[in-house]
Amino acid sequence: MSMKQAFGGVVYDTDTGILLARNEHQFCIKTLKTGLKNVDLFRTPSGCYFKYEKTVPFFGDDDEHDPELTPLTPQEAVIVYNKLTDRRLEFEDAFPDIEYADA
Repeated sequence: MSMKQAFGGVVYDTDTGILLARNEHQFCIKTLKTGLKNVDLFRTPSGCYFKYEKTVPFFGDDDEHDPELTPLTPQEAVIVYNKLTDRRLEFEDAFPDIEYADA
């Protein structure tokens, strides 16, 4: 799962990024047909967020499923984080720069 790509002068690297969350797979008939879609959410050491996506087929050619690395705004990263079920860091640790409104 090693991938490195630059966008807008920022290098996004799965090897040096901090893994915040990933999806947990539930096997069903659909996944046998379409494969598993792995989604990992990362933060760079400098605080930029990105997601890594890769579809892993059960049958067929893996070459037709190229991985994708996508830079995210903090707001987009929060949305992705909330959808992923295998959280590696608590929200406050994953998003240290987000301010909370007083209740």
